[in-house]
Amino acid sequence: MIWYNIIAAADRDSVYRLEACFWALGAVSVTVSDAGNDPLYEPACGETPLWNHSHVVGLFEDDIDVAGVREQLVENQFAFVDHEEIIDRQWEREWLKHFQPMRFGQRLWVCPTGMQVSEPGATVIDLDPGLAFGTGTHATTRLCLEWLDAKSLDDHVVLDFGCGSGILGIAASLLGAASVTATDNDPQALFATDENAKKNSVTLQTGLPEQIPTAQYDVVLANILAQPLIELSDHLKAAVCDGGHLVLSGIMGSQKEWVLAAYSEFQVIEIRLFDGWVLIHLARE
Repeated sequence: MIWYNIIAAADRDSVYRLEACFWALGAVSVTVSDAGNDPLYEPACGETPLWNHSHVVGLFEDDIDVAGVREQLVENQFAFVDHEEIIDRQWEREWLKHFQPMRFGQRLWVCPTGMQVSEPGATVIDLDPGLAFGTGTHATTRLCLEWLDAKSLDDHVVLDFGCGSGILGIAASLLGAASVTATDNDPQALFATDENAKKNSVTLQTGLPEQIPTAQYDVVLANILAQPLIELSDHLKAAVCDGGHLVLSGIMGSQKEWVLAAYSEFQVIEIRLFDGWVLIHLARE
């Protein structure tokens, strides 16, 4: 089966109208992406900001009249950009073609299904790309995995706050943590974490933040974003035991001092930088 992507351009004021036009023309899905270099970072809760210039892509089945769709777009005063044919494939395997085993630090690897790591002494996380964030490809996840790889976690009690796919909690468990609790405000992330934990034969305690019993941990990992790190600073600090460690990531370089100010009573142990992102390692004295 052949599918067609039809791409048109819209400005901020017309993007919703263009989406509606694609749906009316029979699209089976519609996606919106940045048409320029106009990144959007950390919108406030409830906000859905738009780019100044967007590309809107309508996906159509093979019986669509591409020329007819183009004419309708032009009649509605939209700028037609391009169209492309897509041959149907086993998309889950096509997606995985872009992923290879990745090493973080000296011993920690993330390996997609069907691939192997032959490195002696490797600690391997079996993990495929999925709906929840966190496969090791993003700089913030890389920073956290490399931090975990460099630490001794034997007998440590760990909290993975904002767990996404569960990758950090699974890594901590495989690296010797005595117990790991993983929490996220997205039920899909908790489902992904549970499934990935089973796949790696580890046990994580999972739940929404309000479902996690109040406790203190030897290590608290929070790879989220700068704004929630600041808003949740009291909660995260309270979760760290005396002498415990707090690892914050998801922070852009320009936000480092802003985040540090919210945790000023903790000792700064280490700051790691990669690709414009920051990891902050703090300790409760």
